[in-house]
Amino acid sequence: MTLHSSVQTGNRLAGFVLNGPVAGLMGSALGIAGAIGCASDRPGQIELIPRYFDLRPGETVRYAPMLRERSGALESAETFEFESDDPSILIVEHRTGLARATAEGTTELLVRAGAAERRYKITVRGTELAPIKAVHHSEVDTISGEDLLFVGHANRDGFDHTAVAKAGIDRWVQESKDSGRTVVFWVSDEYPNWYGSDRKPDIAIVSEGQEHTILVDAGRVVFTGGDFMFCTLRNVQMTLHTLLRAGTRDSVHYVFPPEAIWMADVWETSDKRPYPAPTVLLREVWFRHQSDLDRYRLVIIPFLQRLFEEYPVEDYPPDAPPPDLERLIADWRVEVVVGDSVTRTYRGEDSAKTILLEFPTPRDLRGPS
Repeated sequence: MTLHSSVQTGNRLAGFVLNGPVAGLMGSALGIAGAIGCASDRPGQIELIPRYFDLRPGETVRYAPMLRERSGALESAETFEFESDDPSILIVEHRTGLARATAEGTTELLVRAGAAERRYKITVRGTELAPIKAVHHSEVDTISGEDLLFVGHANRDGFDHTAVAKAGIDRWVQESKDSGRTVVFWVSDEYPNWYGSDRKPDIAIVSEGQEHTILVDAGRVVFTGGDFMFCTLRNVQMTLHTLLRAGTRDSVHYVFPPEAIWMADVWETSDKRPYPAPTVLLREVWFRHQSDLDRYRLVIIPFLQRLFEEYPVEDYPPDAPPPDLERLIADWRVEVVVGDSVTRTYRGEDSAKTILLEFPTPRDLRGPS
């Protein structure tokens, strides 16, 4: 692997506002079907997302307060404050909910939202969690290597707040390290709670929406993490865009393992379950369909249409380099492999330059976790 112009910085405890790609994902997910909740819970009650209160020293998590509506739905609290009973155990930025566990012990976290308040018991124990050293995407020019693993936004305090992709991601990271594949993490400063077991990639890159203009000069890239239809898709767009403009390769191979990719459950069912409902694995969506052909038509084609026709997805970043991705692939053949039985030419049948997009049959998740 070759890296150019990289400067490493540690994760930081800082304030922020909800904007950019994160706001876009939340807005799209909620806009499709509204909020969701359990009607048996008491109206007006505060609920914290993620429901994750057993921390290790050095661990940082951003808590998002939600309010239970009379309908049972959970809605984001417009105003809120946090307070730690014991800052020697847990430091919290009261206007953002960004908390850092500093020492072993037990304390309470007081949350106020509107007229409501609620206390949560926070336990800090175990060995200290080392920070993931990361560099901002604007400080990296090139990543080169024949075989890469990308892990994007495996963070519990983002949208995958129940860590559904953890087992699949952990397995892919371990196998990649064992085989010598270069491992790249795409991390967030705004949502820092990385749930993967491994915290020592070859490089970690800060990008809130997986946007970048890095030349990823690689023959094969395995994409894991999420969201499949948002940030992962954006990473594929930006990776392809920079590579095609550079003109360094005539063929690329991108792989999307369904057991290691998460997505908002708003695309494949009439009973849509947007945030703050838990995300689902692409693997789960995969098995809602009976054949690889159905998966190609109902799952993969919508991904491809969004990938090539909506650059950049959700209009983020606003300064995405021109031209449109669809123009760049005009003289490329796009081949798609789905499962064990479907191979299709999506576009460009007569071209000698090939983009191969592979969606393999999900693997059994038994193994490292």
